[in-house]
Amino acid sequence: MPFAVATPSIEEREQFLWKNFTRADIPEVHALLQTVNRVDDEDFTETLQDLERQYDDPWSNPLTDARIVRTVRGKLAAFARVFVNPKPTHENVAFLWSELAPEARGQGLEQETLDWMEQRAVEGLARAAEDAPDHDAPRVIRVSFPEHATASLARYRAHGYTHVRSFYKMERDLRAPLPDATLPAGLALRVYDESLDEKLRQAYNEAFADHWGHQEVTAEEWHPFVMDVSDLRRDLTLVVMDGDQVAAFSLNRVKRAENERLGIRRGWIGTLGTRRAWRKRGIATFLLVESMRRFRAEGFDTVGLGVDAENLTGALALYERIGFKPYKTRVVLEKRVG
Repeated sequence: MPFAVATPSIEEREQFLWKNFTRADIPEVHALLQTVNRVDDEDFTETLQDLERQYDDPWSNPLTDARIVRTVRGKLAAFARVFVNPKPTHENVAFLWSELAPEARGQGLEQETLDWMEQRAVEGLARAAEDAPDHDAPRVIRVSFPEHATASLARYRAHGYTHVRSFYKMERDLRAPLPDATLPAGLALRVYDESLDEKLRQAYNEAFADHWGHQEVTAEEWHPFVMDVSDLRRDLTLVVMDGDQVAAFSLNRVKRAENERLGIRRGWIGTLGTRRAWRKRGIATFLLVESMRRFRAEGFDTVGLGVDAENLTGALALYERIGFKPYKTRVVLEKRVG
């Protein structure tokens, strides 16, 4: 039977102070994210170094589009940040990200945080629309939560957000036999090196151009937000070449903090993509199997990946056929604001 949770009276509620987010706050924010990760069974993976490197995000001015919230005693209670695509094309989109310390919840801060983020998002979308090729492109705000975060999902739905997508996290046991897969004739396999960067970035954007929600990665964003992420294993990242062209790729990762927290040895197929002209030739299957072989050789027990549950390229069916099984779902909500 559900039990009632008493709402604190005004006198009992914690008093909160909203502050700008500065570089000096990054270690505390990272500690907050680790706590939330543990308590809520979340999937945050960025390291302290990632947060420092990504502080000056081109989609989010940290001094105007981010806030930390402290108690009057100085303890960090919440972190909130809004990201708006500064160069929208087919859609003008903003993303909301907030985390609350467990002890700060249930005192009205959740709604205050949502209100502040939404206001910043609407203002940012209006500015971005001024320079957009299509001034009438839809303006949308997106946010995502684990499927089990029912309170947060209910709050946002009550605020006008609707479900638009689900993403599965899938896992495969590397101790089970791996299928056979060969690279089609005429193609060559390479391990990533920086000489491939620009061709790989262009292939990345082309491979995902027809995927829901894809936002093009610029040359300035490529290293800080893709290739320099701490958990990326460059030595396990594979690129299939057709002559001097990138045909497909698998950007592979090891989420060290998550592995340590859970006491597991799991590798990740971080981003697997095939350019349209090279699809339906078994290249993605080869990259999956070859990545799994290399993870297994490194001593990993399992391998994970993420997939859009409604992916139109058949990725989900491919993963299931090779032995991957869903173990967690993340839900994306969206609100049209123009």
